[in-house]
Amino acid sequence: MTVGKLFSRAARFGLLVTLLLATSQLSFPTEEIRLHLERFLPVPPRITYSQFRTGPLEAAKVFGRAPGCQDVDAEFIYDVNSAAIRTGLDTRIVAATIAIESRCDQFAVSNRGALGLMQPVPRIWKANYDFGDVNLLNRRDNLRVGTEILAQLISRYGEREGLHHYNGLGTNCATCDASYTSKILILAGGR
Repeated sequence: MTVGKLFSRAARFGLLVTLLLATSQLSFPTEEIRLHLERFLPVPPRITYSQFRTGPLEAAKVFGRAPGCQDVDAEFIYDVNSAAIRTGLDTRIVAATIAIESRCDQFAVSNRGALGLMQPVPRIWKANYDFGDVNLLNRRDNLRVGTEILAQLISRYGEREGLHHYNGLGTNCATCDASYTSKILILAGGR
């Protein structure tokens, strides 16, 4: 039997090639033959999942680790994932921001005037949004506005600095949390 016929048959019987290569007692006359036979091994498909599939699970993991957020419902998790996907953000970052900003309370109001889940401050963002038409205490409106603002800041400054600016527009404000960015990144999964 010629080497060509051997290779042809090996191509048809990938299992045989796998067995031949797995047998430690078998030695090939040349490295070239071994490499040629390896070409016929079945290659498992590379499986990658999109954020559409894994995003809700990742958000649920973040909320499960966050105080005040363990009881969120599936619809809330879906809304968070949808808002993250729409703006190109990592779902874990959005979920962690919500957990740190409001503890998943859509009716949260801060002493600085920040409202809702993601705590945007209307007086700061009034030039960009018509808050007569946008209700920041409505979950979907708040997620839309908050993720758009966060996406703009991350796009402009990068992830760490964008999160820092989201906390206080990058100014040295007295009420800003110096460890805000670290808290979000750790909650998002040790990033």
